[in-house]
Amino acid sequence: MSESDVPAFEIGIYQIADDAMFKEHRTDGTGWQWSWADFRRDWMEASPSKFAYRCLPLTMANQTGWWIRNPVGFWAIWTGRPEPGSISFKFDAAGEVWKNWINSQFGLGVITWNTPFLFRTKPAGSRLLIMGPANHFKSNLHPLTAIIESDWISMSFTMNWRVMTPNQPVRFDMGEPLFQVIPMASNICLDLERSKVTFQRLTDDPEVLASYMKWSEDRQKFHQQKAAGQVRQDDWQKDYFQGKDAQGNPVAPNSHMTKIVPPMIEFNSR
Repeated sequence: MSESDVPAFEIGIYQIADDAMFKEHRTDGTGWQWSWADFRRDWMEASPSKFAYRCLPLTMANQTGWWIRNPVGFWAIWTGRPEPGSISFKFDAAGEVWKNWINSQFGLGVITWNTPFLFRTKPAGSRLLIMGPANHFKSNLHPLTAIIESDWISMSFTMNWRVMTPNQPVRFDMGEPLFQVIPMASNICLDLERSKVTFQRLTDDPEVLASYMKWSEDRQKFHQQKAAGQVRQDDWQKDYFQGKDAQGNPVAPNSHMTKIVPPMIEFNSR
């Protein structure tokens, strides 16, 4: 199959909520917002010389997909009981409005947001990964991750964070990233079921072994040079970032990426 025969990846984003639920239409400072995911993270910004951004796999995950932002600031406390309704909420504003969107409907210490969008994707078999903002952490909270069959779904979905320790207040700020939406062009679950998987010792594959050993030796030599003061302490090896193998050869010139350009969105209205 040629590239021209591959079905185009289409992503349809439908606004379910009324315009009055979005921040740009409200006067109380609350409301839904969404944006392309930001590559920056506070803890990465705070790393010495911002070295955390040198990890390309992290920064690529950070900026893949869309962020849906928390519509209202609030505090919550879980009693530790498993039944629904066992979390109490204190909203910064418009509590009578947002209690219908943010609640404890599933129990088990789970905070649930009813979300304002429906996502539909093509071709058949495409999927949607719903997860907490990549490499973004919150104390005493953990996001739940889901894969949605977005090629046919006709319903909204919820986003959920689980409180890990009862009787300790947790905080969500207005506008902070609540979850990340990553569309996937194929059925990753079926792809895995149909995949060919092999397992072997590294020493059984001379080509891969030689490549790994070259990388390992270069890595060890680099750290020795750094310890001896022969290279700067803030210097780093850039092979992966530049898309080069252990021999310094470009390996994927047409697909290696160091940043993602957000797709254009066509806004259709009647």
